[in-house]
Amino acid sequence: MDINYARIYGDTYELMKNAGKALSDFVISMVPPGKSIAIICGTGNNAGDGICSGEFLRKRYRVSVVLIKGINGLKTPEARRAINEYEGQYYDISSVDSIISESDIIIDSIFGIGINGEPRKPYDGVIDIMNKSGKPIISVDVPSGFPTDIQIKPQYTITFTDIKNGMNPSNSGKIIVTDIGIPDDVKSISGPGDMVYMPISTPESHKGMNGTVGILAGWEFSGAAVMSSLSAYNTGTDLVKVFSNDANRSIILSYNPGLMFYPVKDKVFDISGLDALLIGPGMGKTDEARSLMEYAVNNYPGQLILDADALKIIKPSKIAGRNAIITPHKAEFTAFTGLPPTEENAIETARKYGIVILLKGSRDIITNGETTTYSYGGNSRMTMGGTGDALAGIVAGIASRKVNPFRSAVLGSFINKRCAEMSFEKYGYYYGIMDMIDNIKNILHNKI
Repeated sequence: MDINYARIYGDTYELMKNAGKALSDFVISMVPPGKSIAIICGTGNNAGDGICSGEFLRKRYRVSVVLIKGINGLKTPEARRAINEYEGQYYDISSVDSIISESDIIIDSIFGIGINGEPRKPYDGVIDIMNKSGKPIISVDVPSGFPTDIQIKPQYTITFTDIKNGMNPSNSGKIIVTDIGIPDDVKSISGPGDMVYMPISTPESHKGMNGTVGILAGWEFSGAAVMSSLSAYNTGTDLVKVFSNDANRSIILSYNPGLMFYPVKDKVFDISGLDALLIGPGMGKTDEARSLMEYAVNNYPGQLILDADALKIIKPSKIAGRNAIITPHKAEFTAFTGLPPTEENAIETARKYGIVILLKGSRDIITNGETTTYSYGGNSRMTMGGTGDALAGIVAGIASRKVNPFRSAVLGSFINKRCAEMSFEKYGYYYGIMDMIDNIKNILHNKI
């Protein structure tokens, strides 16, 4: 959330101070004055949160701040400002053993959200020392190393604004959610901060653990199947199974032989074993296409994503209460609901049927009837064909990775618009849909 805040407002130092104050308030409520507190810090804004808490705590406690990479290793302007304003003692990694052994409480301020892979040296060793110390540990926002196997095992985690995806008492201890003053407009706008909901693959993963998505598409327009399946593939899902007519096999596989093609024969196809199923792109509205889409909706019990022609065929009552995701443009919304494509109607429809709606436009509206988020960005070139197919594939790929439906839609919308922006930066107005799809990997890897 602070990443989205920075995208809108710039400086996040006030948020960092608020986080440090929230952490110190919790410590003061739990720990008698005079105790020894070790604050173990990494190099980023999570470290800055810990340092700010140290400034608040040092008047009541014996506080020792450890900078694992030293003062010159602090990477962000906010963390450097925090250490410049800190008036207490700080040490480098050479003192970490003695400081931890002499402390009564440890504050874990090494890593925040979005860590790439397991912690490496020297962090893995410091985490091991902390876990074996027997001292109570309070983690800042998330336990350092989460969600890998090398992570802090805290008694408490003070997290900000909302519980992060995957956090639970077994990996985070008792979780206390605190408000650090992020404005409501930031909470309701998508941005790069939503990347925290994207799962991280671990070395222990095996084929299928990171998602299997099915795509019923391209019965009439094969290009839609290509664009949606390539987009899903680029989200990092393990397997993409494309269900279409056999005439499309060579076309689809020519773009990526890593896709799995399943010809639909006699209106029969196996949709078992999927983590998500996208229905609709390029299907057309023939009787045969209608029959296939109705069969899929009626027989697949898992996470559904409906787009394009599926929204002209499937009735809302058929997906009621199933937490399905639909991704209509304005005309498709009206075809699906019989209502004008307003924000109010989208919210009410989502609430009524228990679904998630991503209503596409220059400003996407994403709602589950209880929470509504807006996605800005993109550019005028997004009126070209295929951007909706790409979006549906992105959302389906993310959903197949066990991200909840609302977050899948929010993140998918942000990524799709960001793909358009990055393509425009390189090619100007003359970029194409494949340029957008190629950028999905870059955005997810760099979390921008």
